[in-house]
Amino acid sequence: MGLRLLGPVDLVVDGRSVDLGGPRQRAVLAVLGLNANRVVPVEQLIDAVWDTAPPSTARGQIQTCISGLRRILGDAGHPGTIATRQPGYMLVIGSEELDVLRFSALVAEARSHADEGGEERAAAVLREALALWRGAALAGVPSGMVRREATVLEDRRLAAVEELVRLDLALGRHEEICHELRALVAEHPLRERLHCFLMLALYRAGRQAEALEAGRLARAVMVEEIGVEPSQELQELTRAILNRDPSLDLPADLRPPPPSSSGPGAREQRSTAPRAGGSALVPQQLPPSVADFTGREDLLEEIKRLLTEGGEEGGARWSVPIVAISGKGGVGKSSLAVRAAHELSARFPDGQLYADMRTPGGEDRTARLLARFLRALGVPGTAVPEDTDERVELFRSKLSGRRLLLVLDDATSEEQVRPLLPGSPTCAVIVTSRKRLGGLTGAHRLDIDVFDTDKSIELLTRIVGEDRVEAEREAAVELVTSCGGLPLALRIAGARLASRPHWQMEGLVRRLRDEARRLDELAHHGLELRSNMELAYRGLGESAARLFRRLSMVRVLDFPDWNAAALLDVSPAEGRELLDTLVDAQLLDVVVYPGSRSPRYRFHDLIRIYAGERLSAEEDGHERAAALSRLLGGWLALAEEAHRSEYGGDYTILHGSAPRWRPAGGWDPDGMGDPACWWEDERRALTAAVRQAAQAGLDELCWDLALTAVTLFEAKGYFDDWRECATVAREAAERAGNRTGTAAMLYSLGTLHMFQTQMAEARYCFEAALAAFRAEGDAHGCALVLRNAAHVDGLYGDIPRMLDRYDESLRTMRAVGDRVGEAHILRSLAKFHLGEGDPQTAGELLDEALAICREVSCPRMEVQVVHRFAEVYMATGRIDLARQALHRVLRMVRDTGDRIGEVHVVYGLGLLRHREGRLDTAETTLAHALGLARRVGEQLIEAKALYALGEIALARGGEASAAGHLRAAHEIFGKLGSVLWQAKALVLLSEVRAGQDSARGDLERAVRLLSSVDSRESAKLLAELRAAHPDLPAGELLGSGAEVGGPASV
Repeated sequence: MGLRLLGPVDLVVDGRSVDLGGPRQRAVLAVLGLNANRVVPVEQLIDAVWDTAPPSTARGQIQTCISGLRRILGDAGHPGTIATRQPGYMLVIGSEELDVLRFSALVAEARSHADEGGEERAAAVLREALALWRGAALAGVPSGMVRREATVLEDRRLAAVEELVRLDLALGRHEEICHELRALVAEHPLRERLHCFLMLALYRAGRQAEALEAGRLARAVMVEEIGVEPSQELQELTRAILNRDPSLDLPADLRPPPPSSSGPGAREQRSTAPRAGGSALVPQQLPPSVADFTGREDLLEEIKRLLTEGGEEGGARWSVPIVAISGKGGVGKSSLAVRAAHELSARFPDGQLYADMRTPGGEDRTARLLARFLRALGVPGTAVPEDTDERVELFRSKLSGRRLLLVLDDATSEEQVRPLLPGSPTCAVIVTSRKRLGGLTGAHRLDIDVFDTDKSIELLTRIVGEDRVEAEREAAVELVTSCGGLPLALRIAGARLASRPHWQMEGLVRRLRDEARRLDELAHHGLELRSNMELAYRGLGESAARLFRRLSMVRVLDFPDWNAAALLDVSPAEGRELLDTLVDAQLLDVVVYPGSRSPRYRFHDLIRIYAGERLSAEEDGHERAAALSRLLGGWLALAEEAHRSEYGGDYTILHGSAPRWRPAGGWDPDGMGDPACWWEDERRALTAAVRQAAQAGLDELCWDLALTAVTLFEAKGYFDDWRECATVAREAAERAGNRTGTAAMLYSLGTLHMFQTQMAEARYCFEAALAAFRAEGDAHGCALVLRNAAHVDGLYGDIPRMLDRYDESLRTMRAVGDRVGEAHILRSLAKFHLGEGDPQTAGELLDEALAICREVSCPRMEVQVVHRFAEVYMATGRIDLARQALHRVLRMVRDTGDRIGEVHVVYGLGLLRHREGRLDTAETTLAHALGLARRVGEQLIEAKALYALGEIALARGGEASAAGHLRAAHEIFGKLGSVLWQAKALVLLSEVRAGQDSARGDLERAVRLLSSVDSRESAKLLAELRAAHPDLPAGELLGSGAEVGGPASV
C-alpha cells in the first residue's frame, strides 16, 4: 500500500489507485496522512472539512468519513490502518508507505551526507527525493487547511531543489544547470537564493554579462514586486562578479563550501557572497527569531551585556564570554538564545554559527559538527582533518582574532560543549540546556522559569489578538493557568486559536480541564508538548524513569525527598540521588522554603500529567498499588512518630493494622525536626494522603491516618481539614464494612463538634461511637469516647453522668496503660472539684497528672496540667504563682504553635489581671482573647471573654457596654447548652438592669436554669440568689429545663 500526497491525493494498492470517495473523505485522509502516526483531534478534522462554521452534525459526519475510509482500507487488505485514539484518530503507516515521510527521510539523509563531505551522494539522494513529487501537493482537496499544508510542503520541495542546486554548483555542474535555473527563477521570481545561484552558475560558465543581467533583473523584480532593494548578499555577489573576484572561481582540484543555507529545516545557513577583500566566508546560521518574542526582555538585556562587556573595540578581554541558559523543555531557552544572537549579530561581524545539539552521537556527533563549522568557515571538505582533536585545533585557529558568535542549542552535557568552545576572547558563546551546566568554567548561568500570569496573557495576546483576549478574559486566565505558564504550551494553544477564528476560547479551556486529554489538546501542526517532554524522559536511566513515573501519584503541590525512597522502596540516599537526576533533567523543580531543614520537590502540572501517562502505559496495576501503599504507609509511619514525640508514646490514640513503610535503616533521626513544625509543614500532604487512601480503597490506612492527624488539627484549629479527613475516612470505612474504622471516625467527628462547641452533634457522634466500640469489644476506644462524652455531659449540667463516665474511662485508661489519657481525665476531674470549691482535691489530682506527664515526657499534656494549676492558684489567692504558671504555659503554646492553647491562656491572663484590679490591662487582654477565640472558632472562650468584659464594663459604670457584652455571652452560652454560664450571665445582666422590669425576669430565668443543674457550684449560686431575693419563686415550680438552650430543649 502507498499513500501519495506529493501530488493529487492517491491511495495505491498493488499498483492500482483506489477510489477514496467524496472530497470530505479525501480531506480527512489527507490530514491524517500529514500527521501520520500522531493523534489528530476530531476538531482538527472538522476544521479541515469545513473552512467556515461547521454544522451541528460535523462530528457525526467525521465519524462517517472515518468509517468509509476504514472500509476502503479494509477491502484493500489493510484493516487497522486508522486507529481511534482520544481525542481523535491516528493513521498508522510506515515511512515507506507514505511519500511525505519518505521525502523527509531522504532529505535528512542527503543533509547527513553533505555534512560529512559526501556531496555526490547527497545530490543523488536529493534527486531521488524530488522524484517522488507528481505535481502540486495535495491537489484535488478543497480545504483551506489542506491548502495551507500544501504551501508548507511546496516550501520544503523548493528548499530541497535549492540544496540540490547548491550541491551541483559545488560539484562543478554549473554548465548543466543554467537552463534549469532560468526556469526556476521564472517560476519563483521572489526566491532570491535562486537568483544568486543563477548568477554564480552563469559566471562560472564564463557568461559574466548574463550573470550581471540576471542580477539586474533580480533587483527589478524585488523593487517592483515587494518594494525593497535586494539583500546585502545579492548586492555583494553582484560586486564580486563585476570585479571578477577570484573567490568565485571553481578550483580544479577542490570543491568549495556551499554558498548559502539549505533552506527551511536546514542545520546551517551560509553566505553566498564572499566578504569584501578576501575569500573567507561569513557564516550566518541562526534560525529565524520568533515574531512574538515576549516576557524575557530583562534576560535579553542581561545576555547582551554579559557577552559584550570588555569586548568593544580597543577593550581588553582575556577569556571567552559564555552564557549558559538552563530551564525545562518548552520554557523558551532557544527563543531567548536565538533572539539575543540576532540582536548581537552586528557586534560579531565575522559571523554566527549555530548547532542543534539534541541529535545523539557522542564524539562522532562532535566531529561532524566541527566538520560542518569548518566548512562554513571556508575550509574545503577535503581539507577537514579526520582526527577529532585536530579538527578542534583547526577550528580554534580559524576563530582566532575573529569576532564570531557561537550558539549551541539544547546541549546535554558539558562534555558535549567543551570541544566546540573557541579559544579566542574575541568570540562569544551562548549555550542552552535543560541541565544546569555547572562544569562550564567561567560561564554565566541563567536559569529561566515559566511565565507568571501577566506575561502569559501578554504572549497569548500577541498570538491571538487583544480583542479576543479581552472578550474572554476569564477564559484567557484559565487557559494560561492550564498551560502552567509554559511558553511552548501557550504558543500551541494560541496557534490553535489563531488558526480557528470561529472557536470560542472557553471551548478550548473546557477541553483542557480534562487532564486525561490536556496533552492531546496541546498539539498543533508539528508543535507538540508531549514529544518535547519525551526527549528528557527517554534520556533517563531505568531507576530515574521509574521514579519519574511514580511521582505522578503524589497528590500535593510539593513533597519531601523521602517520598522517592518509598515509591521505589530504596534507601533515602538513593532516593535523593534519583531526585537530583530528575532535577538536572528539568523534569522536577526544587523548592526551598525559608527556615526549612531540607528542600522539597515539585512537578510542573503538565510534566506531572505526562508522568502519569507513562505510569499508566508502562507499569501494571499491581506495581502502582504497591508503590502507593508504601507512600501512604510512610505518611502514616511519620505521623505516628510525630504523635509519639508530642505525647511521649502511643497515648490517647487508636491504630489499625494497615502496613507502615519505613526505610530499611530507619528514619533520619534529624529528618523530622520539631514535631509541631513537621505537622504544620505537612498538613496539606496529610489531608491529601487521607483522600488518596480513601480513593484507593485503603480504608484501614485511611481512618488510622485521619485519626493520627487530629494531633495537628486540634492544636492549630484546622477544623475544616479535620472535618474533611474524618468524613472521608468514615465514608471509606463504611463502604468497606470496617466497623472499628467507622467508630473511630465517629469519635473523631464528635471531638471536632465538641471543640467547635456544637454539643448536640458531639453528643450524637459520641453515643454512636460508644455503641460501635462496645459492639467490637474495644475497651480503649470506649474509654476515649467516654472521656470526651463526660465533658459534654458536664456542660449540659448532667454531673452524675459526667462523673460516672470519667470514672469508667479512668479505670480503663489505667488498665490498657494509656498514661496520657489517665492524666487528661485527672485534669478534668480537678476542674470539677475546683468548681465545687475544693481546691485541695483539685491540686492533688493535678499533682498526680503532672507526675504522669513528666514520667512519659508529654509536654503537650503538661502544658494543660500547668494551666489548670494556674486556675487553682487563682482560686486560692496565690496570684504570683498563677502569673508564673500562665506565662510559662503561654511561652510553651506559642513555641509549638498551639493556637487553641493560646486562646485559653490569654483568657486566663485576662482573668488574672482582672483579679489584680488592673482593669485597663485586663480589658485589653480579654479583648485579645476574644479576637483569638473568634479566629479559631473557640466559642466557649469567646462567650466567657464576653462575660468577663461585661463584668469590667459594669465595674466602670458602663452599663450599656456591659449589657451588650452580657447579652452576646448569654446567647452563645445558650447555643452551647452551658446552663451554669447562662445563669451567671443572666444574674449579671440583672445587676446591669437594676431597677428595670427586665431585671426581675433575668433573675427568674437564672433560678430556673440553676434549679436544673445538680452541682455544688450551681447550688451555691442559687442559695446566694434566694438569700438576696427571698421573693423569688422556687425554680422547681417554674419548670426546670424549659429554658431555651437548657438541657431539655437540647
